[in-house]
Amino acid sequence: MNAMIASNSFYADIYISMGLFFIGSAFLLWLGMRVTSVLVERNTDNPIAKGLAVIFGLAVGFNFITTGAQMALMQQRHAWTLKNYADQGIEIPQTAVAFIELMGVGSALPEPSLTSNPIMLVIGLIGTAFCILPLFIPANSGK
Repeated sequence: MNAMIASNSFYADIYISMGLFFIGSAFLLWLGMRVTSVLVERNTDNPIAKGLAVIFGLAVGFNFITTGAQMALMQQRHAWTLKNYADQGIEIPQTAVAFIELMGVGSALPEPSLTSNPIMLVIGLIGTAFCILPLFIPANSGK
């Protein structure tokens, strides 16, 4: 039982860290959109500035998506760890059983996947588009 408490404490620390990573990633995504907004407002035609904005936009979008994937992976691995304790005959709480069922883990160690957190994947892709597309679409193209 002490091992299960220790692993739950370990994952609790990871969940706190992942929350902080999410806040940082969201801030960077906003910053990327703000950089693009400033370049568009100033009608910047400097290819170096646009290139740096594109690189930054791609980097923060990818960071946001991978943070979401890591969050999902940690939840799956926590459920996998709890399932292993149950398989070893250690009594686990009913909430842990429900968590294992919710995560749907099997006997294999969960692997990372960029599509494991679809909400953050979509937000990251849309944010990346908002960071890059305004640089190349003229502001008065709706005429």
